[in-house]
Amino acid sequence: MFTDARVIEAAQSFVCAADEVWRLQRGSEADCVFFQHMVNGGERITDRGSRQGVWVCAPSGLLLAHVNTRNIERLLECLDDGVAAWNALTAEERRLDPDAALTPAHRWEMNVPVDGLVLERIGRELTPEGLDAEPHASWNRDFAWFSAGEVRDAFAEVAARDIGAEFELPFVASRLAQFHLIDNVRGQSLPFAPSEVTTADLTATIVARDEGRVRLTLDGHTAADSDGPWLLGDNSWKPSATHPHGIECELTGRAVWSAAERRFESFELVAVGRRWGRTVMNGRGRDASPGLVAFHFEITDMVLAPTFVAVYDADWIEAPAIGTWRDAPEECGLEDG
Repeated sequence: MFTDARVIEAAQSFVCAADEVWRLQRGSEADCVFFQHMVNGGERITDRGSRQGVWVCAPSGLLLAHVNTRNIERLLECLDDGVAAWNALTAEERRLDPDAALTPAHRWEMNVPVDGLVLERIGRELTPEGLDAEPHASWNRDFAWFSAGEVRDAFAEVAARDIGAEFELPFVASRLAQFHLIDNVRGQSLPFAPSEVTTADLTATIVARDEGRVRLTLDGHTAADSDGPWLLGDNSWKPSATHPHGIECELTGRAVWSAAERRFESFELVAVGRRWGRTVMNGRGRDASPGLVAFHFEITDMVLAPTFVAVYDADWIEAPAIGTWRDAPEECGLEDG
């Protein structure tokens, strides 16, 4: 049986880091190639398999231990194996070459919208009792981004409007409906194409003013329905199969806009939705029956890219110059096989 003390002791032996594995196992940036060599016997990864899990390595890139589990005992055993392997290394084997250049030219986090709206999204499955029931164990986190220009354009005249005035936020509603109000509480789901979003309404109402702050309530409704075929282009998200699915949500929230600083001081939004169907990897198995999900959005200072940032279709999002090995095989020497 593990104890908190054992977990703490194990953690103190490591520098812990978490990253999105798809980029690492498919990318051609220097840090991606380093990861691939470490986990794939010194070679680039050229198969469709995943390398997710916990990898214990030396700074030099030598692999010490690996496990892919949610079982704490197996994880602790892996960490113990990693420590033992580390202790068996020579000083030279432990060190990274001081001339190694591993800083990537592009990470999606580099696009974080400074002075824009950055939201953390928590999605959770609901039982038929809805919000009155105990929290369900199935949940997932994501992030939603809106640029400073998008936000300021929408709120350019808010300071001059009277209490009770209403205005629409279509850029917020449509992005949420496409990419963030999705059924990924049990796994990884798929976004919706613009043509699959049938409703995307979000209304802000001015309810108070306070020393340059404009207090708002938020109310809206979104709906998206896919017949199954992928409509967002030939990219890494394109599934190999089609699965009809959809979701309809009611939204409510509140926000505080600083007219002087032209930014949100706070933004909180709750959405409760009825979902149906399934997609690949979203944990529904063969069960496509309807159910309930809920989402909570709140401002955060965490700099983590949204899951679907690569298909945001926003001109302020900079894509990597070096593609994955599927896009640019010459970047990793695969042209000749």
